[in-house]
Amino acid sequence: MTRLGWATHRGPTGPQRRRAAACSAALVFFIALTLTGDGVPRASTGETDARANAIAKELTDAMGGQAAWDALPFIRFDFVVERDGKEVARFRHWWDKKLGRCRVEGPDEKGRVVTALFRLSDHSGKSFTAGLADTDSANIANIIQVGYERWVSDTRWLMMPFRLRDPGMHVKYSGPKRGGGGAVWDVLELTCDSGVAPTPKDHYWLYVSRKTHLLDRWEFVLQDAKGPPQGSTWEEWTQVGPLKLSTIRRFPGKPALVRFENVAAPTTLDESVFTFAHPKE
Repeated sequence: MTRLGWATHRGPTGPQRRRAAACSAALVFFIALTLTGDGVPRASTGETDARANAIAKELTDAMGGQAAWDALPFIRFDFVVERDGKEVARFRHWWDKKLGRCRVEGPDEKGRVVTALFRLSDHSGKSFTAGLADTDSANIANIIQVGYERWVSDTRWLMMPFRLRDPGMHVKYSGPKRGGGGAVWDVLELTCDSGVAPTPKDHYWLYVSRKTHLLDRWEFVLQDAKGPPQGSTWEEWTQVGPLKLSTIRRFPGKPALVRFENVAAPTTLDESVFTFAHPKE
């Protein structure tokens, strides 16, 4: 079983190096536009129609509320990819939301733990490989960039509904859709401005349950992709501090899933988390 390493840009359903790298770049632009210099979210300037705005609010309210998310000082989670029932990747995240600092850990292709410590505002920071401080500036910059791209992508998979009103995002109501067992979803369509990401023709559809007001699944067609929409479920909604977050993504018909583990919203984190190779937790 091939494991996914630190610099291996692969999607959870299979090798997608060029496409995943482009998507990571798009997500970097998307999140970066929502942050001030110190990493604090800006006021929302995304566009939604009235019906879409009401459904988006119901969704975030069911997850604990936009204000509760904005007020969280820290987020901690592991982004885990499984294939054929076996773990093939685990990336560990610590995020200081107030000061815009991140710690991202993951294995390289040799199985060594690589750690990136950086600020969101300017990508300044340092890195460690197998617990030893890296000294080559080009290598440090590369590790931080990969860590940043992992942060952008992995946090979006975890908390994307809280970003629906971000600058450059357009959300519109696509109507209801019915499923088995009497299920009814209100579908939100997401697009973005051409200046927000290098792949502005990406489309996302969010299926919001009328019963729970939570997200049951999302579908997407990425720019230049062929074929019908792909997507995943949003399952196992779990209380994390003041929030309710989905911790499982299944891909129908594919032997892969994404699992979020060790998800927490601590009120404090030891300063060593953003300073040393071996922090106190």
